[in-house]
Amino acid sequence: MKRILVAAIGLTAMLASMQLVPMASAIAADADIPTLPGITSPDPYPEGCVSCHKGELLLKTKLDALKHRSIDDKVAVIPTDCKKCHSEAGGMDPMSNIAHSMHYASGSKSDFVTKYNGSCLNCHQVATGSGEVTVKSGKRNW
Repeated sequence: MKRILVAAIGLTAMLASMQLVPMASAIAADADIPTLPGITSPDPYPEGCVSCHKGELLLKTKLDALKHRSIDDKVAVIPTDCKKCHSEAGGMDPMSNIAHSMHYASGSKSDFVTKYNGSCLNCHQVATGSGEVTVKSGKRNW
């Protein structure tokens, strides 16, 4: 419970700061309302990784470039199934560390920041009633 509360407080602070960075693709009708995918505007990435990683950005292509072992027979839902290995219990670097470091590796010059506004809500959902933060997931797209 404490972990969820700490995550909710951190995300709330981050969401509040996002009011200063409106998304180029959809600006809220009321200038005082920030554009928050899935909350104040449509969610262009409802399945997180799978919604974004298509075409040239296909996750399988990225994994192959990193010489990652085949996961075709182990992973059906991304990133949920990735956590089988990429967690403290799985003995590998946790998915949260991998995803955050890859998406923000170049800071303000990162493609995730420059092309996708670096929005946490591209990958995460916030339950507006409880404030619970979850990671979006979807069926593998290759």
